[in-house]
Amino acid sequence: MSLPHALLGLLMDRPMTGYDLKLMFDKELNSFWPAQMSQIYRELGTLEAKEWVDSKIEVQESRPDRKVYTVTAAGKQIFSEWMNRFPQSLLSPCRDEFALRVFLAGRSSRDEMKFQMRRFIREKQSEIATYTMLERNYETMAKKNSDYAMYRRMTMRRSNIVAEALVLWAEDCLEELEEKK
Repeated sequence: MSLPHALLGLLMDRPMTGYDLKLMFDKELNSFWPAQMSQIYRELGTLEAKEWVDSKIEVQESRPDRKVYTVTAAGKQIFSEWMNRFPQSLLSPCRDEFALRVFLAGRSSRDEMKFQMRRFIREKQSEIATYTMLERNYETMAKKNSDYAMYRRMTMRRSNIVAEALVLWAEDCLEELEEKK
């Protein structure tokens, strides 16, 4: 779907290794576009075979050599075409394992669900702290008239609002679980 385009877009910022890309996904994109290391490396191989990215081996003295990827002119063209061709509908299906587990929780104990709701709240609060920090960083960069930073700040704000809404939902669920005997 759009993983190749995400990789191309990130590589347009600067050359990166697969590991660098995974860190970006984990830190900044995970709330709306998660990717596993295996997916990233598989896709990088495909992009290289299509000649949309090039790679070079960087020799390191005290560490293993690393493979650094850059976008080719063809890759920039493909990315540009994708960015300017929006789908008919902007809503995408979402899979949420925790929501599925809550939906099916009638087959679990209430105490277990209370424990998991508390855990979910803690995890989301940690995400909120990260998104808030990233949002502030991009806000500072955006003040220097950077569209790049402005759009990234907008995305971090979206992630923050969604995480805050999920905390409210989980707190409401937890309150209901606590009230029911």
